[in-house]
This record gives sequence, structure tokens and C-alpha cells, in this order.
Amino acid sequence: MTRGDRPGEGESWDERNLLLTMLRHTQETAVRKVSGLSQELASATPLPTSPRMALANVLNHLRWVERSWVNDRLLGGEDDGPWTKENPDAEFDEGSALPIDEVIRLYEEEAARTRAVFAEHDLDALMAKATPEHPLTARWILLHLIEETARHNGHLDILREMADGDVGD
Repeated sequence: MTRGDRPGEGESWDERNLLLTMLRHTQETAVRKVSGLSQELASATPLPTSPRMALANVLNHLRWVERSWVNDRLLGGEDDGPWTKENPDAEFDEGSALPIDEVIRLYEEEAARTRAVFAEHDLDALMAKATPEHPLTARWILLHLIEETARHNGHLDILREMADGDVGD
């Protein structure tokens, strides 16, 4: 398997390209972990102590995390996530309610938008909703999204292995 965590032939190894390459790699890994599953397996919650921990739910969570950090906090847009005070984890519930192909499509669309924003945005710029307590930059948000996706890829690894025995990248 060709590594996807390094710039391609002739591409720059500058900071922005390295960060975007790593983000794309973690995003594509998340999609690979969920692809090819039946709706039943994608929505299965095999961990009794984590009743929302399903492959589809985790991928849907990642979609909304990216949207929230980029559109809401970084760019200052509206928080249009499905969560409410009554159900702060609604994005997990939504993952099982949607067909798995739609969860994948929506995540891939959001991932592409995220990469497009960071391809152009000043990495040193403070997020639009920065406060003195949280003076976060675009660079910090980009690194956080890489970390968040990579961390959840570990969950997806385990859930996929439990679902159908598939292991690996």
C-alpha cells in the first residue's frame, strides 16, 4: 500500500503542505475504516459501556467536529451542528440514522471543504471567535483536527476489527 502521509512526487515539503497532507491522510484513513460495511455492521454498537460507539457514528462525529471548528470558530459562522443542550451528542445518534453511504459522502464533502479552507487561510490568524482565554490560531485548529481524526481512527480500527475482522491501515 502506498503511504498517504507524505507529499507526492514534486510536491512541496513546506509546513502547510505537510499539515494538509497529514490531515488528508487521517481523513482518508477514517473513510477506509468505514467503507464496504453493511448498514447493520456500520451502525452496530458492540461496546456495552459506550452505546453510541459505532463506526457510522464516529465518522459522523468527525464530520461535525470539522464543520464546527472551521465554519463556526475559525470563520465566525453559525454553529449549525445537530447537538442541543438536551442531546449534546446528537451527531453520534445521527450517524446511525443515516445510510452509511450518505455518512461517508457527507464526511468526504466536509473534509474537502476543510482542506480547501486551510489551503488558503493564514495559519497565524486568530480564529474569528477567539477570546483572551482562547486565542487560538488557524494553525492550532488544523493541528487539533489532525489529532482528533487520528485519535478517532484508533477507535475506528478497533470497531472495524470487531465488526468483520478487518485489520490494518
